[in-house]
Amino acid sequence: MSAENIELEITIDEKGNISYTVNGVKGNSCTETTKFLDEALGEVAKRDFKREYYEHPVDVTNRVTTRK
Repeated sequence: MSAENIELEITIDEKGNISYTVNGVKGNSCTETTKFLDEALGEVAKRDFKREYYEHPVDVTNRVTTRK
C-alpha cells in the first residue's frame, strides 16, 4: 500500500485528550506509521485496533509473460 492511501484522523477533545485513527493500512504496520505521533505525544493510555490490524497486508505484483 502506498503512502498516498494512508489517512490519519486526529481528534483533540475539550479536555485536551488526543486520539487518532489510521485508515488505509492493513496489518501491524499502522503502529510503525504512527510511531512518530506516539513519540511526540508521550505515553499511550489506550490502544484499540480496528479489524484491518488483524488482516495481512497484500503485496500485489502482476507478471505478464508472452509466448511466441
